[in-house]
Amino acid sequence: MITLKQLRCFVTVVKTGGFLQASIQLNLTQPTVTKSISNLEEYLGVALFDKPLTHRKKRLVNLTEIGEHLYIQAVDILQKADNLEQTVVDYQQLIGGKLRLGISPLGSEILSKAIFNFYQMHPSIETSLIEDGAESLKQALLEGQLDVATLMKPIDDDFDYLSICCYPVVVVANKNRMGKQKTKVTLKSLSNAPLILFTSNSSFTPMIIENCQSLGFEPNIICQTNQWHLLLDMVKQDMGVTLLPQYYTQKLDLTGLVCLPLTQPQLKWELVMAWRRHRLLTPSMQAWLDNIRKNDGVSESMLRR
Repeated sequence: MITLKQLRCFVTVVKTGGFLQASIQLNLTQPTVTKSISNLEEYLGVALFDKPLTHRKKRLVNLTEIGEHLYIQAVDILQKADNLEQTVVDYQQLIGGKLRLGISPLGSEILSKAIFNFYQMHPSIETSLIEDGAESLKQALLEGQLDVATLMKPIDDDFDYLSICCYPVVVVANKNRMGKQKTKVTLKSLSNAPLILFTSNSSFTPMIIENCQSLGFEPNIICQTNQWHLLLDMVKQDMGVTLLPQYYTQKLDLTGLVCLPLTQPQLKWELVMAWRRHRLLTPSMQAWLDNIRKNDGVSESMLRR
């Protein structure tokens, strides 16, 4: 079997013009270089060098015809090997690499600062963003099509995760509908209310539906949309009531609306950054998770093991 060490000795002997010169450059003993070349010639069954010539007390080496052909290929092989090593070094030092990030429609705004910071710190990492529903993101993680993705608790045992945020769910309605005396709303009291909810391709709406069903009623959903302004405009026009994570009630224009805590049950929107369990983290993935931990836009995180 030909080794890179043999090829490197062979090429260095040719470039330096002698075995002694090659041993000095490679920081090896001359017998080691000589033996390496001999083993290479024995394995190939051909002579790579003619008998050394002496010129002005200096022994010179000359390649045989086949040696000249092999020298060209050996130089190319060593260059590719060096490129391979450099690729690994670049990968480990985050000079290259990829990050495939999946984001659910609900909660993508929370990561905007983290994404910007990551790009600023690691511009050489090729980052691709895919927005999709929770079930599609889970499947993509399991099939290796994504490295990390935002999911909502509870999380399946197939995944490890890093917590991003946790906000209570609140009821948002037209002020006239709720009246001035109400300070909180039970989920059961919304059994007949027309509901305008965020699109069901996130895990948020299914959570609401499941909790309504556990209380013995089917929610009266009259519309679902992933357009925040449309959703709030419909609620402002008193077409119906919506439920949102408190995070969004702090960000959106709620003029003419009232936000009330949801009780019985007190639902929570817990967003996490997840990846396939037991997967070896790439340097890009580790850098992204470190970025999430440090980012001011997310809460102090806990890693599940």
